[in-house]
Amino acid sequence: MKKHFYIATAVTAALGIAMFMAPANAASTDPTTTTPTSSSSSSSSTSTKSNATKDKTKKVIPAATLVSTESYDQPLPYHMKSGYIYTTSGLNKTLGSAKDFAKVTWYAYKKVVIDRSAQGKGTSVWYYVKSGNGKQTGYVWHGNLQDISEGTFDIAMKNSDYFSKDKIITMGDSITAGYDGYETLNSGYPTWLARYLGTTVDNAAYNGAFLGDAGEMATPGDLSTTVNDTNFAKYNVATIAYGTNDYGHTDNTIDQLKSILDSNIKKMKAENPKLIIYGFLPITRYDNNQNSDEVTGQGGYTMNDLRAAEAQVYQDNDVPVLNWNDVDPNLITDANHIDRFNDGRLHPAAKTYQLMARDIAKFMIDNFPQDQIKKTTSSKKKTTKTTNKTTTAKKTTSTKAASQY
Repeated sequence: MKKHFYIATAVTAALGIAMFMAPANAASTDPTTTTPTSSSSSSSSTSTKSNATKDKTKKVIPAATLVSTESYDQPLPYHMKSGYIYTTSGLNKTLGSAKDFAKVTWYAYKKVVIDRSAQGKGTSVWYYVKSGNGKQTGYVWHGNLQDISEGTFDIAMKNSDYFSKDKIITMGDSITAGYDGYETLNSGYPTWLARYLGTTVDNAAYNGAFLGDAGEMATPGDLSTTVNDTNFAKYNVATIAYGTNDYGHTDNTIDQLKSILDSNIKKMKAENPKLIIYGFLPITRYDNNQNSDEVTGQGGYTMNDLRAAEAQVYQDNDVPVLNWNDVDPNLITDANHIDRFNDGRLHPAAKTYQLMARDIAKFMIDNFPQDQIKKTTSSKKKTTKTTNKTTTAKKTTSTKAASQY
Protein backbone atom coordinates (compact mmCIF):
# COMPACT_ATOMS: atom_id res chain seq x y z
CA MET A 1 0.00 0.00 0.00
CA LYS A 2 2.77 2.40 0.94
CA LYS A 3 4.64 1.39 -2.19
CA HIS A 4 1.69 2.38 -4.38
CA PHE A 5 1.40 5.65 -2.48
CA TYR A 6 5.05 6.50 -3.10
CA ILE A 7 4.74 5.70 -6.81
CA ALA A 8 1.60 7.85 -7.16
CA THR A 9 3.28 10.69 -5.34
CA ALA A 10 6.36 10.47 -7.61
CA VAL A 11 4.26 10.47 -10.75
CA THR A 12 2.21 13.41 -9.51
CA ALA A 13 5.37 15.33 -8.73
CA ALA A 14 6.88 14.59 -12.13
CA LEU A 15 3.74 15.76 -13.88
CA GLY A 16 3.70 18.90 -11.82
CA ILE A 17 7.28 19.70 -12.81
CA ALA A 18 6.50 19.09 -16.48
CA MET A 19 3.44 21.34 -16.32
CA PHE A 20 5.48 24.02 -14.59
CA MET A 21 8.24 23.91 -17.24
CA ALA A 22 6.01 23.84 -20.34
CA PRO A 23 5.22 27.62 -20.45
CA ALA A 24 8.91 28.44 -20.18
CA ASN A 25 9.74 26.26 -23.14
CA ALA A 26 6.89 27.76 -25.17
CA ALA A 27 8.06 31.30 -24.45
CA SER A 28 11.55 30.59 -25.87
CA THR A 29 10.16 29.46 -29.23
CA ASP A 30 10.95 31.77 -32.23
CA PRO A 31 7.56 32.59 -33.82
CA THR A 32 9.11 32.71 -37.28
CA THR A 33 10.52 29.20 -36.92
CA THR A 34 8.10 26.46 -37.96
CA THR A 35 9.55 23.51 -36.03
CA PRO A 36 11.82 24.54 -33.15
CA THR A 37 13.43 21.62 -31.38
CA SER A 38 15.51 23.25 -28.68
CA SER A 39 16.79 26.53 -27.35
CA SER A 40 20.15 25.85 -29.09
CA SER A 41 18.49 25.85 -32.56
CA SER A 42 16.85 29.16 -31.68
CA SER A 43 20.23 30.60 -30.79
CA SER A 44 21.71 29.33 -34.09
CA SER A 45 18.88 30.95 -36.05
CA THR A 46 19.42 34.28 -34.31
CA SER A 47 23.17 34.10 -35.01
CA THR A 48 22.58 33.34 -38.72
CA LYS A 49 20.25 36.33 -39.02
CA SER A 50 22.81 38.56 -37.37
CA ASN A 51 25.50 37.43 -39.84
CA ALA A 52 23.16 37.95 -42.78
CA THR A 53 22.45 41.49 -41.61
CA LYS A 54 26.16 42.19 -41.41
CA ASP A 55 26.72 40.78 -44.93
CA LYS A 56 24.05 43.08 -46.34
CA THR A 57 25.68 46.15 -44.87
CA LYS A 58 27.69 47.89 -47.61
CA LYS A 59 31.22 48.85 -46.83
CA VAL A 60 31.59 52.62 -46.91
CA ILE A 61 34.55 53.67 -49.08
CA PRO A 62 35.91 57.13 -48.30
CA ALA A 63 36.11 59.54 -51.24
CA ALA A 64 39.39 60.31 -52.95
CA THR A 65 40.45 63.94 -53.45
CA LEU A 66 40.75 65.70 -56.80
CA VAL A 67 44.12 67.46 -56.91
CA SER A 68 44.25 69.02 -60.39
CA THR A 69 42.49 68.99 -63.78
CA GLU A 70 43.75 69.59 -67.32
CA SER A 71 41.20 69.79 -70.14
CA TYR A 72 41.90 68.59 -73.68
CA ASP A 73 40.63 70.66 -76.59
CA GLN A 74 40.42 67.53 -78.77
CA PRO A 75 39.37 64.27 -77.07
CA LEU A 76 41.34 61.26 -78.29
CA PRO A 77 39.94 57.69 -78.41
CA TYR A 78 40.84 54.76 -76.19
CA HIS A 79 39.45 51.42 -75.09
CA MET A 80 39.61 49.88 -71.63
CA LYS A 81 42.01 46.96 -71.44
CA SER A 82 41.48 46.29 -67.72
CA GLY A 83 40.22 47.73 -64.45
CA TYR A 84 37.13 49.76 -63.64
CA ILE A 85 35.50 53.04 -64.55
CA TYR A 86 34.27 55.17 -61.63
CA THR A 87 31.28 57.49 -61.65
CA THR A 88 32.99 60.41 -59.86
CA SER A 89 36.47 61.66 -59.03
CA GLY A 90 35.87 60.34 -55.51
CA LEU A 91 36.54 56.86 -56.94
CA ASN A 92 34.19 55.17 -54.48
CA LYS A 93 31.49 53.93 -56.86
CA THR A 94 32.07 51.97 -60.05
CA LEU A 95 30.12 52.25 -63.29
CA GLY A 96 31.44 48.94 -64.52
CA SER A 97 34.54 46.98 -65.52
CA ALA A 98 36.55 46.71 -68.73
CA LYS A 99 34.62 43.52 -69.48
CA ASP A 100 31.32 45.40 -69.25
CA PHE A 101 32.51 47.94 -71.81
CA ALA A 102 34.63 45.70 -74.03
CA LYS A 103 33.27 47.19 -77.28
CA VAL A 104 32.98 50.80 -76.14
CA THR A 105 35.23 53.60 -77.38
CA TRP A 106 36.13 56.12 -74.69
CA TYR A 107 37.24 59.67 -75.47
CA ALA A 108 39.47 61.37 -72.90
CA TYR A 109 38.29 64.92 -72.19
CA LYS A 110 40.41 65.67 -69.13
CA LYS A 111 43.56 64.47 -67.41
CA VAL A 112 43.15 64.61 -63.63
CA VAL A 113 45.41 63.95 -60.68
CA ILE A 114 43.65 62.23 -57.78
CA ASP A 115 44.87 61.68 -54.21
CA ARG A 116 43.66 58.32 -52.83
CA SER A 117 45.25 58.59 -49.38
CA ALA A 118 41.83 58.20 -47.78
CA GLN A 119 41.54 54.84 -49.53
CA GLY A 120 44.97 53.67 -48.46
CA LYS A 121 46.57 54.38 -51.83
CA GLY A 122 48.74 57.10 -53.37
CA THR A 123 48.30 59.90 -55.90
CA SER A 124 47.91 58.96 -59.56
CA VAL A 125 46.83 60.18 -62.99
CA TRP A 126 43.33 59.46 -64.24
CA TYR A 127 41.25 60.42 -67.29
CA TYR A 128 37.76 61.81 -67.33
CA VAL A 129 36.16 60.01 -70.28
CA LYS A 130 32.94 59.86 -72.27
CA SER A 131 31.73 56.96 -74.38
CA GLY A 132 31.62 57.51 -78.13
CA ASN A 133 27.83 57.90 -78.05
CA GLY A 134 28.05 60.24 -75.07
CA LYS A 135 25.79 58.12 -72.85
CA GLN A 136 28.38 57.10 -70.25
CA THR A 137 30.96 59.17 -68.42
CA GLY A 138 33.42 58.45 -65.68
CA TYR A 139 37.02 58.25 -64.47
CA VAL A 140 39.56 55.62 -65.53
CA TRP A 141 43.13 55.16 -64.35
CA HIS A 142 45.42 56.05 -67.24
CA GLY A 143 47.14 52.65 -67.16
CA ASN A 144 43.84 50.87 -67.82
CA LEU A 145 43.31 52.74 -71.10
CA GLN A 146 44.86 51.70 -74.38
CA ASP A 147 45.12 53.45 -77.74
CA ILE A 148 42.52 52.02 -80.14
CA SER A 149 45.31 51.06 -82.56
CA GLU A 150 46.77 48.70 -79.96
CA GLY A 151 45.70 45.42 -78.42
CA THR A 152 42.72 43.34 -79.52
CA PHE A 153 39.96 45.93 -79.43
CA ASP A 154 37.27 43.93 -81.29
CA ILE A 155 34.50 46.07 -82.80
CA ALA A 156 34.27 44.27 -86.13
CA MET A 157 31.05 44.97 -88.05
CA LYS A 158 28.53 42.47 -89.32
CA ASN A 159 29.88 40.72 -92.43
CA SER A 160 33.35 42.09 -91.81
CA ASP A 161 34.45 38.49 -92.28
CA TYR A 162 34.28 39.20 -96.02
CA PHE A 163 37.70 40.74 -95.42
CA SER A 164 39.01 37.92 -93.24
CA LYS A 165 42.76 37.48 -93.82
CA ASP A 166 42.66 40.19 -96.51
CA LYS A 167 45.34 42.86 -96.57
CA ILE A 168 44.25 46.41 -97.35
CA ILE A 169 46.27 49.40 -98.55
CA THR A 170 44.85 52.92 -98.20
CA MET A 171 46.22 55.65 -100.48
CA GLY A 172 45.50 59.34 -100.26
CA ASP A 173 46.42 62.74 -98.86
CA SER A 174 46.51 64.17 -95.33
CA ILE A 175 42.92 63.17 -94.59
CA THR A 176 43.75 59.52 -95.19
CA ALA A 177 47.04 59.98 -93.33
CA GLY A 178 45.07 61.03 -90.23
CA TYR A 179 46.21 64.65 -90.03
CA ASP A 180 43.98 66.85 -87.86
CA GLY A 181 45.34 70.21 -88.98
CA TYR A 182 48.03 70.21 -86.28
CA GLU A 183 49.27 66.66 -85.77
CA THR A 184 49.14 63.30 -87.54
CA LEU A 185 47.04 61.12 -85.26
CA ASN A 186 47.18 57.42 -84.55
CA SER A 187 43.42 57.34 -84.92
CA GLY A 188 42.78 58.29 -88.54
CA TYR A 189 40.12 56.44 -90.49
CA PRO A 190 42.50 53.67 -91.72
CA THR A 191 43.18 52.71 -88.08
CA TRP A 192 39.47 52.49 -87.36
CA LEU A 193 38.96 50.63 -90.64
CA ALA A 194 41.27 47.88 -89.42
CA ARG A 195 39.06 47.51 -86.33
CA TYR A 196 35.71 47.67 -88.10
CA LEU A 197 36.77 45.18 -90.77
CA GLY A 198 38.84 42.98 -88.46
CA THR A 199 41.84 42.84 -90.77
CA THR A 200 45.21 44.43 -91.56
CA VAL A 201 45.50 47.89 -93.10
CA ASP A 202 48.67 49.50 -94.48
CA ASN A 203 48.30 53.27 -94.67
CA ALA A 204 50.35 54.64 -97.59
CA ALA A 205 48.81 58.13 -97.43
CA TYR A 206 50.95 61.25 -97.29
CA ASN A 207 50.29 64.76 -96.04
CA GLY A 208 49.89 67.16 -98.98
CA ALA A 209 49.70 64.41 -101.61
CA PHE A 210 48.21 65.04 -105.07
CA LEU A 211 46.16 63.11 -107.57
CA GLY A 212 47.80 64.82 -110.57
CA ASP A 213 51.22 66.13 -111.50
CA ALA A 214 52.06 68.81 -108.93
CA GLY A 215 55.48 69.77 -110.31
CA GLU A 216 57.71 71.21 -107.57
CA MET A 217 55.01 70.51 -104.97
CA ALA A 218 55.02 66.77 -105.69
CA THR A 219 55.25 64.40 -102.71
CA PRO A 220 56.30 60.75 -102.25
CA GLY A 221 52.61 60.00 -101.60
CA ASP A 222 51.14 61.29 -104.89
CA LEU A 223 48.93 58.72 -106.61
CA SER A 224 51.26 57.91 -109.51
CA THR A 225 54.32 57.63 -107.25
CA THR A 226 52.49 55.42 -104.74
CA VAL A 227 51.17 53.13 -107.46
CA ASN A 228 54.62 52.81 -109.00
CA ASP A 229 56.20 52.02 -105.62
CA THR A 230 53.60 49.48 -104.45
CA ASN A 231 53.47 45.77 -105.20
CA PHE A 232 49.70 45.29 -105.45
CA ALA A 233 50.12 41.53 -105.73
CA LYS A 234 50.65 41.66 -101.95
CA TYR A 235 47.22 43.19 -101.35
CA ASN A 236 43.62 42.07 -101.67
CA VAL A 237 42.01 45.49 -101.33
CA ALA A 238 43.06 49.07 -102.15
CA THR A 239 41.35 52.39 -101.49
CA ILE A 240 42.01 55.66 -103.36
CA ALA A 241 41.19 59.10 -101.90
CA TYR A 242 42.76 62.13 -103.60
CA GLY A 243 41.77 65.46 -105.10
CA THR A 244 41.38 68.17 -102.47
CA ASN A 245 44.99 69.37 -102.82
CA ASP A 246 44.71 69.45 -106.61
CA TYR A 247 41.67 71.67 -106.26
CA GLY A 248 43.33 73.95 -103.73
CA HIS A 249 46.91 74.20 -105.00
CA THR A 250 47.37 73.29 -108.68
CA ASP A 251 46.13 74.41 -112.08
CA ASN A 252 45.71 70.88 -113.45
CA THR A 253 42.60 70.60 -115.59
CA ILE A 254 39.77 68.18 -115.00
CA ASP A 255 40.76 66.16 -118.07
CA GLN A 256 44.35 65.84 -116.87
CA LEU A 257 43.22 64.57 -113.48
CA LYS A 258 40.80 62.09 -115.05
CA SER A 259 43.51 60.72 -117.30
CA ILE A 260 45.97 60.19 -114.43
CA LEU A 261 43.36 58.52 -112.22
CA ASP A 262 42.25 56.23 -115.05
CA SER A 263 45.78 55.13 -115.99
CA ASN A 264 46.70 54.33 -112.39
CA ILE A 265 43.57 52.25 -111.79
CA LYS A 266 44.31 50.25 -114.93
CA LYS A 267 47.91 49.70 -113.81
CA MET A 268 46.78 48.46 -110.42
CA LYS A 269 44.34 46.01 -111.98
CA ALA A 270 46.94 44.79 -114.46
CA GLU A 271 49.32 44.03 -111.61
CA ASN A 272 46.64 42.20 -109.63
CA PRO A 273 43.47 41.26 -111.58
CA LYS A 274 41.75 40.15 -108.34
CA LEU A 275 42.48 43.40 -106.52
CA ILE A 276 39.33 44.97 -105.07
CA ILE A 277 39.46 48.76 -105.44
CA TYR A 278 37.28 51.40 -103.77
CA GLY A 279 37.26 55.09 -104.66
CA PHE A 280 36.48 57.82 -102.11
CA LEU A 281 35.51 61.29 -103.33
CA PRO A 282 36.90 64.38 -101.52
CA ILE A 283 35.01 65.80 -98.55
CA THR A 284 33.83 69.40 -98.57
CA ARG A 285 36.40 72.00 -97.56
CA TYR A 286 35.81 75.43 -96.03
CA ASP A 287 38.48 77.86 -97.19
CA ASN A 288 37.92 81.25 -95.58
CA ASN A 289 34.96 79.65 -93.79
CA GLN A 290 33.17 79.23 -97.13
CA ASN A 291 31.73 75.99 -98.52
CA SER A 292 33.85 75.18 -101.57
CA ASP A 293 31.43 72.88 -103.36
CA GLU A 294 30.46 75.54 -105.91
CA VAL A 295 33.56 77.73 -105.71
CA THR A 296 35.91 77.66 -108.72
CA GLY A 297 39.50 76.77 -107.83
CA GLN A 298 42.84 77.38 -109.57
CA GLY A 299 42.19 74.73 -112.19
CA GLY A 300 38.91 76.33 -113.29
CA TYR A 301 36.58 73.79 -111.65
CA THR A 302 34.56 73.51 -108.46
CA MET A 303 34.76 70.74 -105.88
CA ASN A 304 31.51 69.34 -107.21
CA ASP A 305 33.02 69.32 -110.72
CA LEU A 306 36.02 67.41 -109.38
CA ARG A 307 33.81 64.87 -107.61
CA ALA A 308 31.76 64.27 -110.74
CA ALA A 309 34.91 63.77 -112.82
CA GLU A 310 36.46 61.30 -110.38
CA ALA A 311 33.18 59.42 -110.03
CA GLN A 312 32.99 58.98 -113.79
CA VAL A 313 36.48 57.46 -113.94
CA TYR A 314 35.73 55.07 -111.10
CA GLN A 315 32.46 53.98 -112.69
CA ASP A 316 34.12 53.46 -116.07
CA ASN A 317 36.56 51.09 -114.36
CA ASP A 318 33.87 49.26 -112.35
CA VAL A 319 35.19 50.67 -109.07
CA PRO A 320 32.62 51.34 -106.33
CA VAL A 321 32.73 55.05 -105.50
CA LEU A 322 31.89 56.57 -102.12
CA ASN A 323 30.25 59.98 -102.41
CA TRP A 324 29.93 61.55 -98.97
CA ASN A 325 26.90 63.55 -100.08
CA ASP A 326 25.10 60.25 -100.62
CA VAL A 327 26.58 58.03 -97.92
CA ASP A 328 26.50 60.51 -95.04
CA PRO A 329 25.25 63.99 -96.02
CA ASN A 330 25.34 65.11 -92.37
CA LEU A 331 28.96 64.19 -91.78
CA ILE A 332 30.25 67.65 -92.73
CA THR A 333 27.79 70.51 -93.08
CA ASP A 334 27.77 74.30 -92.96
CA ALA A 335 26.33 74.02 -89.45
CA ASN A 336 28.82 71.53 -87.96
CA HIS A 337 32.09 71.95 -89.86
CA ILE A 338 33.72 74.03 -87.12
CA ASP A 339 33.29 71.13 -84.70
CA ARG A 340 33.81 68.25 -87.13
CA PHE A 341 37.05 69.73 -88.53
CA ASN A 342 39.77 70.11 -85.93
CA ASP A 343 41.11 73.12 -87.84
CA GLY A 344 37.61 74.31 -88.76
CA ARG A 345 38.52 74.16 -92.45
CA LEU A 346 39.47 70.76 -93.85
CA HIS A 347 41.06 68.25 -91.51
CA PRO A 348 38.76 66.05 -89.39
CA ALA A 349 38.91 65.84 -85.61
CA ALA A 350 39.60 62.46 -84.02
CA LYS A 351 35.90 61.73 -83.41
CA THR A 352 35.08 62.65 -87.02
CA TYR A 353 37.67 60.16 -88.24
CA GLN A 354 35.81 57.44 -86.36
CA LEU A 355 32.52 58.47 -87.98
CA MET A 356 34.17 58.43 -91.40
CA ALA A 357 35.61 54.97 -90.79
CA ARG A 358 32.22 53.54 -89.84
CA ASP A 359 30.71 54.91 -93.04
CA ILE A 360 33.61 53.64 -95.11
CA ALA A 361 33.57 50.17 -93.54
CA LYS A 362 29.84 49.80 -94.15
CA PHE A 363 30.26 51.00 -97.74
CA MET A 364 33.07 48.52 -98.36
CA ILE A 365 31.06 45.65 -96.91
CA ASP A 366 27.95 46.58 -98.89
CA ASN A 367 29.97 46.82 -102.11
CA PHE A 368 32.17 43.77 -101.63
CA PRO A 369 32.20 41.65 -104.84
CA GLN A 370 29.75 38.80 -104.41
CA ASP A 371 31.93 36.37 -106.31
CA GLN A 372 34.78 36.93 -103.85
CA ILE A 373 32.82 36.32 -100.65
CA LYS A 374 34.53 33.51 -98.77
CA LYS A 375 32.46 30.38 -98.24
CA THR A 376 33.90 29.68 -94.82
CA THR A 377 35.17 32.12 -92.24
CA SER A 378 37.16 31.69 -89.07
CA SER A 379 35.34 32.10 -85.78
CA LYS A 380 38.56 32.97 -83.96
CA LYS A 381 39.09 36.51 -82.78
CA LYS A 382 41.45 38.30 -85.11
CA THR A 383 44.19 40.70 -84.09
CA THR A 384 44.19 43.74 -86.35
CA LYS A 385 46.71 46.44 -86.91
CA THR A 386 47.39 49.49 -88.99
CA THR A 387 50.82 50.46 -90.25
CA ASN A 388 51.87 53.68 -91.92
CA LYS A 389 54.26 53.30 -94.82
CA THR A 390 55.13 56.92 -95.39
CA THR A 391 54.26 58.92 -92.28
CA THR A 392 55.08 58.61 -88.61
CA ALA A 393 51.76 58.33 -86.78
CA LYS A 394 51.86 59.30 -83.15
CA LYS A 395 49.50 59.73 -80.24
CA THR A 396 49.20 63.41 -79.50
CA THR A 397 47.53 65.90 -77.26
CA SER A 398 46.77 69.14 -79.03
CA THR A 399 47.80 72.37 -77.32
CA LYS A 400 45.13 74.66 -78.75
CA ALA A 401 43.13 76.69 -76.30
CA ALA A 402 40.05 74.92 -74.99
CA SER A 403 38.03 78.09 -75.57
CA GLN A 404 38.12 77.40 -79.29
CA TYR A 405 35.61 74.58 -78.81
